[in-house]
Amino acid sequence: MAKAFDQLRHDLLFVTPYERGLLARAGVQPRPSWRGGEKLEQHILGENGAKIGVLLLPPLPKGARNVPENLIHQVENAVHRLRGTVKLVVAMSPWGYAPEQELLKAAGPHPDILLGSGPGIGLVGTIAAGGKTAWVRSFAQGKSVLRIEVLAWPEENSTFKWTEEKNIRMTLFGLTDQYQESPQLLTLMQHMGTD
Repeated sequence: MAKAFDQLRHDLLFVTPYERGLLARAGVQPRPSWRGGEKLEQHILGENGAKIGVLLLPPLPKGARNVPENLIHQVENAVHRLRGTVKLVVAMSPWGYAPEQELLKAAGPHPDILLGSGPGIGLVGTIAAGGKTAWVRSFAQGKSVLRIEVLAWPEENSTFKWTEEKNIRMTLFGLTDQYQESPQLLTLMQHMGTD
């Protein structure tokens, strides 16, 4: 699996502590670009005028039914700090549908894009938080790829809102039977307890 990710040549790959443990038990060594931990992480990607701020949201406390208020404030403060230095703020979440929705209903500021995962439904893309956040969520079984195209950078004013096909495009590509599964990856995923 790590070799497959290596071929993507990504700048940053969000791997939760739980996923790191599963991969370690399967004999997969972490890569330098793997990020994610028990605390909120902040990274800046890109060069010159096209910098993107990335927030990696930590796992929720074990047994938590709601997002702790102090964690919501940490995310809001990080978004606020990044806004002055980057063109786009992206948050990546392992929380699941309901806690992500809770974050987006909070006062804000909100990330420009929320890449969600964890329990709950997949989303091709929806505009949330009063038009301030484009929210996509991964689909079960890894049988699709979501692509987000930022057609225009978010403006630094209170009236900015995402509008599909005007300043953002979110597209789902289904991975049909024409794409063959790797038997090794399938075996690894089955041992990890994923669907």
